[in-house]
This record gives sequence, C-alpha cells and structure tokens, in this order.
Amino acid sequence: MTADSPASPFDPHQQNNPPDLDHKIVAALERLTGVFRHLLWEEATQRGLSPLQLQVLVFLRFHPAGQCTASYLAREYHVSRATISDAVKALTQKTLVSRHPDPADQRSHFLALTPAGAQLAEQTSRFAEPLIRPVASLPARQKLSLYLNLFTLLHQLQQAGTIPVQRMCFTCRHYGRQPGQHYCHLLDIPLESFRLRLDCPEHEAISW
Repeated sequence: MTADSPASPFDPHQQNNPPDLDHKIVAALERLTGVFRHLLWEEATQRGLSPLQLQVLVFLRFHPAGQCTASYLAREYHVSRATISDAVKALTQKTLVSRHPDPADQRSHFLALTPAGAQLAEQTSRFAEPLIRPVASLPARQKLSLYLNLFTLLHQLQQAGTIPVQRMCFTCRHYGRQPGQHYCHLLDIPLESFRLRLDCPEHEAISW
C-alpha cells in the first residue's frame, strides 16, 4: 500500500494501532452482513431457492403492487434487469409467482405471489430471526441510538448515490421538521425518533 492509498478497514493493524473507531465500525458492519448472507443462504437452499429468489418472494409478500415490478426489484437488490428476470422466471416455473399486465401499460407487468408463493414467503420471511433476539436484548436507549445511527448512515449512503432512494422518512416529500422534532405532513403528526420509518408504505420520494 502506498503512502497515499486509503487504509483498509479489514486490516487489524489499521483498526487497532492506534484504535480507529471508524474502521472498526465498518469491519463490524461487514461481519453482520456476513451473518445475514449466511442466514439467507441457509434458508434459501433448504427451500430449493436461490438467495435472490427468496428475497423476491419476501419483497412481494410485504410491498404494494406498484413496487412489484422487475425494474423496481432490480433497483432494490442492486442487480441487472436480466438477473431479476431470471429469478422471476424460475419462481414462475415453480408456480410461486404470477405475472399480471399493467392496465396502464401493456408492455409492463406486475408480479404477484400465488397461494403457494404467499405461504412460502410467510414462512421464509423469518429467516433473520436469529438477529432479532440479540437486538431485542439491548437496553431501550441503546436500541434507539443504534437505530438512529443506522437510519442516518443509510440516508447518507443514499445521498452519496451508493444505494438507491430508500423508502424512509428523510427521503419523503411528506417529511418535515418542526422545532425540536420530526414531522409527517401526510399523517399530520409529530414523529418521535423511534417512529421514523425505514420502509414506509406511503413513501413518496422528494422530487429534486
């Protein structure tokens, strides 16, 4: 590594000598994503699915029809349209997903779960449960601090263009600030920090 090269957060020497909290946090986040990937892979293989196919099923289970399109899913999971199309084709062949023409545009289709797909999505959507238990054991103040920090980090990544627009309060046109508090103009209520939404069904992205 040259003198002007950025240091790697995965270098233990860089993390510890002297202690570099920024690098340690990034390394810790990488460890957590590894746990998530393992749980996802384990559940998917047990069900005869790929990890992406499982993610598609779970997404379709909990999101409205307007978001259940191949192009939206490609953005959601940072993959190509062709990759999503392959996953959807496999799920269709397994009779877990069906296609429905968009009345407003016959060239487009909405994706929907079949009864078998809905049942499987309900079962597999709990694959991350081993992560819930340790989070639930944290003191309330630590949980709120952790949530707000992760919320802010995701917003900053979205602003930098690293990830697509998130369906969160900070990117919604209904979000506002009043003295000392967050505010939702759609619901017309103040939002305590723990009520900030990470994935809001009523989210409308800010038009820049």
